[in-house]
Amino acid sequence: MKNKRDFWYQDKIVHGGGGGRTIGFPTINLNQKPFINHLKEGVYSAKVKYLSKVYLGTLYFGPRLINKETKPILEIHILDFDKDIYGETVEFKIGQYIREVKKFESLESLKRQIKKDVEKIRSL
Repeated sequence: MKNKRDFWYQDKIVHGGGGGRTIGFPTINLNQKPFINHLKEGVYSAKVKYLSKVYLGTLYFGPRLINKETKPILEIHILDFDKDIYGETVEFKIGQYIREVKKFESLESLKRQIKKDVEKIRSL
């Protein structure tokens, strides 16, 4: 059987909490249910296909610890992309595991880490 990261997935984008946008890293939020118990929580590189164009992305699968949430979410910050595509369908592929889920004490420390994650993904 193939690894979950060998496939392109297709899903409709849903509204999230808007927290990513407020700190400068807007995300698309997707259905996490197919990945629970099958994907290690953490940050991954990703590819997102929208209107036949492929973009790099930073995928996060896990709880929003900064909001004290425990339910895992699946969200992707698409690099070099600024369109509002809520309700539309995208394809995405999970790439390399970057790091584990971390608890951040402030939004500033979270922003610093996301910047590092984006730099790492761009260098792959």
